[in-house]
Amino acid sequence: MSIMRWTPRTIARVAAAGVVLIAVSLISGAESSAGQSSAGEAPAGAQAIDAALAYTCPFPAGARQVTVKVAGTFPSARAVGDRLWPRHVTMTPTLSRAALADLTGLDATSVTASARMTVTVAQKGTSSTSVWSSRTPSTPIPGSGDLPLPGPAMVSPVTAEATGSAAFIAGPLTFVLTPHKADGGATNPPSIPLNCRIGLGPGAILAHVPVAGPSGSAARSPGAGAATALPRTARQPLDDDPCLLVEDLDPVPGEAYMAGYSNVKKLDGATRLGVENGETTGHVLLELAYRVILNLCATDSSFDVLSRGLLDYHGRHQLPPTQATFLTFGFMPTTATMELTEPEGTDVEVDSHSFFDGTDFHEESTVTSPFWVRIHDVLVNGKPLEVGPHCQTVTPVAVTLTGKSPEYTVNTGGPLTGYATFPAFGGCGVGEDLDPLFTASISGPGNFMKLIQGVPCTRPPDQDPVNCDPIDRPRPQP
Repeated sequence: MSIMRWTPRTIARVAAAGVVLIAVSLISGAESSAGQSSAGEAPAGAQAIDAALAYTCPFPAGARQVTVKVAGTFPSARAVGDRLWPRHVTMTPTLSRAALADLTGLDATSVTASARMTVTVAQKGTSSTSVWSSRTPSTPIPGSGDLPLPGPAMVSPVTAEATGSAAFIAGPLTFVLTPHKADGGATNPPSIPLNCRIGLGPGAILAHVPVAGPSGSAARSPGAGAATALPRTARQPLDDDPCLLVEDLDPVPGEAYMAGYSNVKKLDGATRLGVENGETTGHVLLELAYRVILNLCATDSSFDVLSRGLLDYHGRHQLPPTQATFLTFGFMPTTATMELTEPEGTDVEVDSHSFFDGTDFHEESTVTSPFWVRIHDVLVNGKPLEVGPHCQTVTPVAVTLTGKSPEYTVNTGGPLTGYATFPAFGGCGVGEDLDPLFTASISGPGNFMKLIQGVPCTRPPDQDPVNCDPIDRPRPQP
């Protein structure tokens, strides 16, 4: 067992060692009636986990995907100084037909497997490593289908070092396959050692164990105390806070379409967003899960997954132009084309915040982005109104939209809603100052916005594209 302090340098070491914090989802604990003593049997009320980890392994014929299922029980709670010891753990690597072809190509009819997974236990200000190892006896290779290789795992315990939350995080996997011929003889080579890296997928954070003060200290009820608040911005590194484990990741590239409506409160109307000629063309290029922030002091096991995007409309960072008609000042029909454009150097930032409410995990996403709002091709009562090429808000509109699971996650899409304040307008008019007209008729707070994000198309490294044929194009929803 090794113990280190969380500093920017040690975090980098952990990343280099292959600890990947992919908190796309967590496996919530189910109640168990098994009893435990200090000798190490499973505790009453233990958390039962059943996770599926996605690994990429360098087989002789190329990189292959290997899913490793992990099941077992974790303590429901511990105190500082207690052992954190998962019990009754099984590890089940599953070889796909493509991976099995590397074995049958050696004339193998059966295989023996051993697996050794490094698990990091992250706590406030410290981290420890635990090695989980399993072995599967000789197993026949089937003529079709995949091959699961289950085996009971030996798990080394670690010690609870700090109050808060101890997070068990799956890391690198060393996987050794020993194929056998029909007569029991060895193949050439006699074994295939594989150093596998973990990839994106549910359950890389296997479990959270709440850790209270040392035995005999004052008890604290769930949710009590000052949990460090996570930032609502993705731009601050936070390496100096011992409560926060910040891990920068290689983001998964992707794209998504979006469409919706924006109200203009003063005009008592709405304009469509992301739609042209009846087709959804609002498009954003995505970098999913580029950073994870794990709060090791929070009593609700909270963590944030940060993603970002860039609007893409024929190479321009904007939503497609949209035309709307309103009754200006309640009686004059006015038609205008509106464009929402991202300021240079900015992104659509997505902060997906997950927390445990005592029963299940929930995810709340906050999507923020500034936009310039430009108006052109204006008709008032059917007659052109010359507004010039630079009629736009004097400052960008700060748009903040939120979505909650299960209706919305960044990985599944869904509705995002919020309110925007439109700033004053400037640069409007040719030969006459029309800024006061547009400021009086549009600018102000309380403008409701609703966007529907489609299911993103993703292109993970070393994997086939997901949800890309075809890409989901959602329709606006009132």
